[in-house]
Amino acid sequence: MNKLRPSLIALTLICACSLTYAHDPAAPQDKGPFTLKKLAEDTYVLYGRGGNIGFAVTDEGVVVIDDQFADLAPGIAEQIRAVTAKPIRFLINTHHHGDHTGGNGFFIKMATIIAHDNVRKHMLEAPQELVASAPAQIQTLEGRIATLEKDDPQSKDLAGLRTQLDTAKKSLESARSMRIADIPAPNITFDHELRMYLGGREVQVFHIKRGHTDGDSIIYFPQSKIVHMGDLFFNKVIPFIDTAHGGSTAEWTETIDAVVARVDPACQFIPGHGEVSTVADLKAFKQYLVDLRSAVKKAIDQGMTREQAVKEVKLDQYAKFNGYEQRFAGNVGTVYDEMK
Repeated sequence: MNKLRPSLIALTLICACSLTYAHDPAAPQDKGPFTLKKLAEDTYVLYGRGGNIGFAVTDEGVVVIDDQFADLAPGIAEQIRAVTAKPIRFLINTHHHGDHTGGNGFFIKMATIIAHDNVRKHMLEAPQELVASAPAQIQTLEGRIATLEKDDPQSKDLAGLRTQLDTAKKSLESARSMRIADIPAPNITFDHELRMYLGGREVQVFHIKRGHTDGDSIIYFPQSKIVHMGDLFFNKVIPFIDTAHGGSTAEWTETIDAVVARVDPACQFIPGHGEVSTVADLKAFKQYLVDLRSAVKKAIDQGMTREQAVKEVKLDQYAKFNGYEQRFAGNVGTVYDEMK
């Protein structure tokens, strides 16, 4: 059977989601599911469908971190307005993936969007990347569907594959017609760090090294002792490593070490995916990356091919992490490529 690697499927869907920026008031809007949790005075996390959202209410307006998908954006704004009537003034994108930037088209009408230089770069390049890669991915999906329809027409995988195929085709059509001017990329970008001072609150936004991508930002609220890590932190979740856009597991561990050394150890950490937690859980995620790299290096030292490593390398201590069955083998292959 012609198989599409899980990491490639994930990247296809991320690219597809990144093109669903436009907010159409006539289109169906998703009001949730949302779970709002207060972390400190005037600082909140909002769980929904996609990357975790953080926001802080100041006397000079609201600072929001990430915005999930276009259809969720009005619901996100409603959740914020249920807490405060103050205007949403700033939106920070932790990185460029569509489950963190999909609502930009809605929020850019009311807020200044801030991100690392590479976030803007990748968002503007996304349509061309999709036009180049999607036809082959569509062909592969069509091949998998045809094979399953012939060999196992009752397969539970068929519905998911058909949904992926439909999404890929619509995204390709959208990418071909999209103008650069229509992409709601960040208005303000930075290379290493910027600081915001709003209503007596300090907000530190900084980039250290490569990790999940080459444009990850960490947002630190020192007074309330809260850190939003974006997808530099998957809490008890197997990560996606986007090497196509500069991701690096070697630098990822160094980035986490630098964050831990910089912020107050009593901080609460908002991960890109998973529950808000402590520095101990952030260190546990870093240990996953360390163990993954160690296991793959051992496989390489033993002379394993990439295919053998993907099949044979296991980390059973992380088997209960969300997404282990779906993404762990892809992580092994990605790190193998990185090390070779």
